[in-house]
Amino acid sequence: MNLRKKIAVMGVSAALVAGVAFVAPAQAASKDLVIGITLDIDKLDPQGATSFATVRALGLVYGSLVEVGPKLDIRAGLATSWSFNSTGTQLRLHLRKNVKFQDGSAFDATDVKASIERILDPANKAAARSNLLTIKSVTVVDKYTVNLDLTIPNVAILAALDGVNIAMLSSDDIKAGNVGKTVNGTGPFKFVSWEPGQSVKLVKNPTYWGSAVKLDTVTFRVIPSESSVLSALNAGSVQFAVITDPLIAKQVGSNLKKYKTPALAYMALQLNAKKAPMDNINVRLAIQCAIDRAEVVKTAQSGEGTVIGPITSPAYRSDPNDRPCPKADIAKAKAYLATAGYPNGLTIKSMVAPTQFATASAVAQSLKAQLAKAGITLDLEIVDDSTFISRWLAADFVTSIANNGGRIDPDTMYTRYFTSTGNLNKVAGYSSATLDALFAKGKSNGNVTQRRAAYKAISEELENNAVWIWLFSPYEYRVTSTKLTGFIPLATGSLLELRKADLK
Repeated sequence: MNLRKKIAVMGVSAALVAGVAFVAPAQAASKDLVIGITLDIDKLDPQGATSFATVRALGLVYGSLVEVGPKLDIRAGLATSWSFNSTGTQLRLHLRKNVKFQDGSAFDATDVKASIERILDPANKAAARSNLLTIKSVTVVDKYTVNLDLTIPNVAILAALDGVNIAMLSSDDIKAGNVGKTVNGTGPFKFVSWEPGQSVKLVKNPTYWGSAVKLDTVTFRVIPSESSVLSALNAGSVQFAVITDPLIAKQVGSNLKKYKTPALAYMALQLNAKKAPMDNINVRLAIQCAIDRAEVVKTAQSGEGTVIGPITSPAYRSDPNDRPCPKADIAKAKAYLATAGYPNGLTIKSMVAPTQFATASAVAQSLKAQLAKAGITLDLEIVDDSTFISRWLAADFVTSIANNGGRIDPDTMYTRYFTSTGNLNKVAGYSSATLDALFAKGKSNGNVTQRRAAYKAISEELENNAVWIWLFSPYEYRVTSTKLTGFIPLATGSLLELRKADLK
């Protein structure tokens, strides 16, 4: 059997009892949760995951050193406490004891060192590598203590230790080359199987370090559309789903629970400044001035979303009015085009995956109609999600309509994109010495007010150069059966709090 198609790791035993008469007890309520998803996961390596579907599923299986809570606070994960030295150049982590991986092996400092060093190795193409680049060495102090020695003071490093892309892996798995082939985490659920295009099955982890998990199994079932997912919720064959289409969310009846959560994620028209004609700043500014973001929210999102600037991190949020053309200005857009050498307009390609986000096509059509008023023809390249991801990572696009995840700290949100050494700078298409210096200043300062000044300057450079066209942050809707209790939605998009949920 192809291991990628079905990796079975749960032993099954049965006891046969013969010749004994008994009365069967009343059947208990099912503790098997089925989650409807429109996109399948695309890999089993959590440190390389970029797809929302993969991040959500593997986020229930793997653990990170710290976690972001419902109030967007940093709380203990596999590290129970931490402290910086007086210069801010060393972070000491005290690890949780009696934690086990899915295969029964113990988690300790050796696994932390191996996991972080794997992320830092460029050969592994870890998604969050740039967020950890200030780590110059990882030292095992004792079995449950680790020091992260930093090249510069970095207050943002703590926030960088949260999430699936910073998953703690077994050092034995890393040494054996098993990461991405088998799944072996410390999370509340254990991986059972993946049937590509169909389902991912998890079972509760009886040795999980947190409170006892109440759900017996969690199955992610791939369903073609959000309307079909809602039908399955109404029929009871699915008990949980993340809905991104506001029109579908409005159809949710009183027979279901609906949680409406503002997202840190954001929708943007990404402009690849390393490809013509996006290498011309006046073309980029023309695009920026031609777009009415509030109109995009109104027409594509049924009004359900918030117009944003580059930074969505709550403590450092950009003011969307601090940009050239905070409102659409067609005359100015045409003037920029003329300055760029396109007085009669131009045609640009834009890659979009309708399956990536429920309203992606509607956003594309809204942008297309608006840009046409300025003489800019948006030639839409419709691709499937896997093609989008591969081309996106290769920066094989002129422009793309992308739904990107946000973070609670601007450094972990954008260092990987907009610094010259960022592992996703190829995708971003833009960096500068000024941005490098500002990011260094932002991460090295523990004063929130001074950090805000650095990130405000970063936002200004990104906007004044129309690096991307930041559009809006959507709402996410978690829709569940009324029988599901104890679930807490997170603005990060994580489903980790299913570890506290129950089916009555």
